[in-house]
Amino acid sequence: MKAIASLLGILLAVLLLLGLAGGLVFLLAYGLGLGINLIADFEPFQATLLGLASLVAAGYLINRIWDMVRPPAFPSIGDDDDGDDFLDEEFDDEFFVENEEDEDEPDLYPGIPRWRQPLKNLDFSNVKPDDRCPCGSGRKFKNCHGVKRKVN
Repeated sequence: MKAIASLLGILLAVLLLLGLAGGLVFLLAYGLGLGINLIADFEPFQATLLGLASLVAAGYLINRIWDMVRPPAFPSIGDDDDGDDFLDEEFDDEFFVENEEDEDEPDLYPGIPRWRQPLKNLDFSNVKPDDRCPCGSGRKFKNCHGVKRKVN
């Protein structure tokens, strides 16, 4: 099936190139509408529009055939788990540690995802340099937000 489609695509490409070359020569010499006007009874402008529309349609057909013939960029992803590099049992829970501070705080905006809620105001005035930073990073204040200001 793909061989037939590729042959058909090549045939259409050759015909399109011949049509473009002949059409451009005809357009330059006599106007594209003159050749169509000899076959059918159109005004020259209408015949030119019909010729240009046929060139666009031929290009569209070649593009569609090319999309059918070429291999996909990425293989399709199936629902099977046969190709997994590791099993689900190999996941360690230590990488998925949740912040304990967030569990103690009530949800002020129910129904809104946590990442969309407004940020809380942090008070850095009473923090000592060796305390944990109030931003929640887990680092010492002097190595996190305390670097920006000079602590007495």
